[in-house]
Amino acid sequence: MSTKHFIFIFFLLLGVLHAEAQSHFGFSIATSKNDQHMETLWYQNQISQRFSLGVQLRYSGIRYRFVNARAIENGSTGFVGAVLGFNLKNTEKYRLDFNLTGSYRYLNNEENPELPESTNGLEIDPNFIFGLKVSDNVFFHSGAMLRTAMQFGEEPIYDEQMPSAIVLSGLSVQKNVHTFSLRTYTGPMNGATGDTEKFFWQFSLGYQYNLNGSSGTIPFLNF
Repeated sequence: MSTKHFIFIFFLLLGVLHAEAQSHFGFSIATSKNDQHMETLWYQNQISQRFSLGVQLRYSGIRYRFVNARAIENGSTGFVGAVLGFNLKNTEKYRLDFNLTGSYRYLNNEENPELPESTNGLEIDPNFIFGLKVSDNVFFHSGAMLRTAMQFGEEPIYDEQMPSAIVLSGLSVQKNVHTFSLRTYTGPMNGATGDTEKFFWQFSLGYQYNLNGSSGTIPFLNF
């Protein structure tokens, strides 16, 4: 599946959602222990005062993957997923959100092409994000993600990546309908064989635009 196919699927899913009071479109660029580069597009729609629904598309160039007891350092991955957002608490000073992201992963395995199917899978990312209002336009974010990954194919692995507490910290600056964000992710990780991951890190820069022409309060929901 090529990058063009993923972009088509993303905008097809985006068209299914109806933009109401608060709708956001954004993108981010990142680098991590797993990926040399990672680009993400997302659309988030506020369904009610506390519930939001969105879709996201992610593409990355592989730095390191461990699949079927083999290290993969050459290839790319694509993710298509849905994001469910629940606002647990919202005050003038802070907000607390629970988000659930489910994504299908397609891995273009250039290094070991004899294992094309086994590298596909599902990732589920439940996470909590706390946002503290530092000033009228600046917010501090902190939170944790418990990621679980499952590998499909002829040799399925349902605990390819066990739940791990990945800590988020970052800042976002909001100006009218524009929001800019800097985020870091760190924490221990482990997989089915015990050596898939030992420690994870990621740095991300993001931009989000309010499609309705007014400032909004939806945080960056994607991890």
